[in-house]
Amino acid sequence: MATKREEFRRERRVTFATRAPLATGRDRVDLIEDSSTVDISESGVRLRFRGQIVPGQIVEVFLSKRPEPCRVVWTSLERATTEIVAGLEFIRPLNDARAPQPPTPNSLEHIA
Repeated sequence: MATKREEFRRERRVTFATRAPLATGRDRVDLIEDSSTVDISESGVRLRFRGQIVPGQIVEVFLSKRPEPCRVVWTSLERATTEIVAGLEFIRPLNDARAPQPPTPNSLEHIA
């Protein structure tokens, strides 16, 4: 049974853990190297990292060699680890023809 939060999601999220550096400043000067994904969908990604970003900020996530521009939707401090978990919305959804194809649920099942 879907939870209330899942009922309002636009796309299905897929658990996907991989390194994903996060550029938080202009010209990619401020780069958080130890950022990693928690899950991903066509419209966004959830990341875990140590650093500082704020809702509304535009950042770039490196899911591949090409950065994906994103808008920070929310952030939350994980008190047990002092890491930040953030929900990012892709400026250009991954299903856009200009973007690489997103991972499919079947291709990621072995990772989870």
